[in-house]
Amino acid sequence: MTNEKLEHFLLYELTDDWAPIGTFDGMVAAITPENYSRETVLETIRELASKGYIRFGAFPGGGRSWEPWDASIDESIDRIAYGYNDVRGYLDISDEEIGSNEVFRADLIEPGERRASELGNPYERYGDPWTGKPRHVRD
Repeated sequence: MTNEKLEHFLLYELTDDWAPIGTFDGMVAAITPENYSRETVLETIRELASKGYIRFGAFPGGGRSWEPWDASIDESIDRIAYGYNDVRGYLDISDEEIGSNEVFRADLIEPGERRASELGNPYERYGDPWTGKPRHVRD
């Protein structure tokens, strides 16, 4: 990734709530469309985790709320890519299913919160990357 604008928007988005795969997919597609691929999306998630900004988790079902995974970054990326807990993975679903896929959600942790605070509001710096196109829709 190493794209400050993309990192800025993703961290800002994560300050509001846990982000599903659709958030990452939509942001990569909107902010760096020339580099968009599902592999790039997974590498973006991996980089944010490697920097210590996010942790992985999911809604386990049975009425329980979001729970963090006790898994390495590599295992977590594998779960996201290929599925986990009876939810199909990001690499196994159609484009139409990305927005509703709940294989995981990322949670911003304290170092990520600090970085997001340092960066501030990306809309004030860069404007709205979705101006003129529906949000989370690739060109």
